[in-house]
Amino acid sequence: MNEDLKRILTVELQLDDAALRPGTSLEDAGIDSLSVVELSVYLSEQLGLEISEEELQSAASVDELDRMVEQRRRKG
Repeated sequence: MNEDLKRILTVELQLDDAALRPGTSLEDAGIDSLSVVELSVYLSEQLGLEISEEELQSAASVDELDRMVEQRRRKG
């Protein structure tokens, strides 16, 4: 997992690192609708990535979320 995304999820959103495994659903990882809004803000402010809440919520798993962030970084 991208270290920046992992830091945001564990430090800023205070999610359990053990829950952030590939294949784990966002819900099972503890990422709820409020977390998605906060994540979108952190990605924008800290990484300069504009990813909407709707896009983030469309990720089916933690690894899909990671791929989404990485793809956006490459386009950036």
